[in-house]
Parts: sequence; structure tokens; C-alpha cells
Amino acid sequence: MNNTLRTLVAVAALGLSFHAYADSANINYRHGFTEDDSMHSDRIKLSYRMDSGLGFGAEIKYRTAGNRREDVAYDNLVNNGHEFTVDYNLKLSPQSTLTPAFQMDSGSDSTTYKFGLKYNYKINDTWYVATRLRHDARRRDRDTIDENVGNRARDNQNTTRYEGWLGFTPKGPWAFEYQYIHFATDYIRYDNKRSDYEQNLVVKYKLNKQWTPFMEVGDIRVNSTTDDRQARWRLGIQYNFM
Repeated sequence: MNNTLRTLVAVAALGLSFHAYADSANINYRHGFTEDDSMHSDRIKLSYRMDSGLGFGAEIKYRTAGNRREDVAYDNLVNNGHEFTVDYNLKLSPQSTLTPAFQMDSGSDSTTYKFGLKYNYKINDTWYVATRLRHDARRRDRDTIDENVGNRARDNQNTTRYEGWLGFTPKGPWAFEYQYIHFATDYIRYDNKRSDYEQNLVVKYKLNKQWTPFMEVGDIRVNSTTDDRQARWRLGIQYNFM
């Protein structure tokens, strides 16, 4: 049994073990595509929320291998890391929630430790807003660090993310969410600068209590040395167990 299959089996077993105790649980699959580099990626995530507010998530990721120019999905896939999340929903009032979180995202040559604090406020039955401050500390495999390469390109890296959401949930099956992210980094990330930004729009359609397909379109960088931007498309579906 290879490492990817072992990870998938472990995640599935974790989901079964928590299902009996969780207040809410879901599985989320998402396929992504970036226009400029024609890169495909996939993600499978299991999430659980206990009655106490404590939550867990386990995620496995794949991507197209190499610098491919062919627009081919599910071709030459390789492991793109796995992530574990633990967070806690602290209900401040009927309208507001504060959520501290820790995430550990591991890949083939590094692990990123993510420490975040999110505040969510429900304006009314239709609108909500949220904001989050998150620090990402990427730690490379010691054998791959080369301090002679400039701009920390081959060294440990740190990123602070300032994020905001605006959500619209009208009566009916449709829901919309806009997200903006500003990145402050200690390495060259975009346009030869130590900063970057992203925008993302999510459209969801609730088929029933269990199934919710969704689509996302994002505005993201192409590389670290130019100001070129590209569209990122994502299609996915979520299944709610409870």
C-alpha cells in the first residue's frame, strides 16, 4: 500500500470514528484549474464539528506533475501534500463567532504551520461579514535549505494573511461569498515585492440537506517576478452527513 493510499484510508477511518460523536460532519471535493499555466489540482477534505464547538479537518491534495501546457485533467497526478486542522468556535453572541485555529500543511519538502483567528458576524438573515488574521510559517526540509539563494527562495518563509469575507445568502438554494486576501511576506512573492493579494468569488447551490455543488473563480498571481495575473477556476461538491 503506497503512502497516498495509506493517507486516504487513515482519513476515512478518522471520519468514521468521529461520525458517531460529531454535531456536524461533511466531505468536500474540489477540482481546480489555473488559466496561465494550465495546471490542474484536486482536493478532498473531511470536516467535523463537535457539540462543544471543537472542530477537526483532514485534507489530501493532488496536482498535475511538471510544467505542463496541455489542458488535461486527472493526468499525471502527484501528491500535493496533506493538511490537518483543529479549531474552536467560540460563540460570542447569537450573531458573532470567534474562531482560533491551527493548521499543519505538509508537502514533500516542507511543512507550513498556520495560526489563525477569525471573527464572523451575521448582519441579518441575508448578509454576513468575516475577517481573519493568519500567520503562516513555512519550514523547509533542512537538507534543501540554501541560504546563498537570494530573497529566501530556498529558505524558511513567513507570511501574514489579512482576509475579509462578505457573504450573501438570500432565501432559496443560492448563496454567494466574496473573499479578499492581502499577503505580507518576508520573501519575494509577486511583482518583485514582498506582498501579494488574491480575490475569490464563490457561488453555491443547495440541492438538499446533503448535497451542495459550488463554483469558485479567483484572481491570483502568475509568478513572483511580474505583475501578471490569472484566473483560477474551481468546481466542487460538498456532502453533509448530518
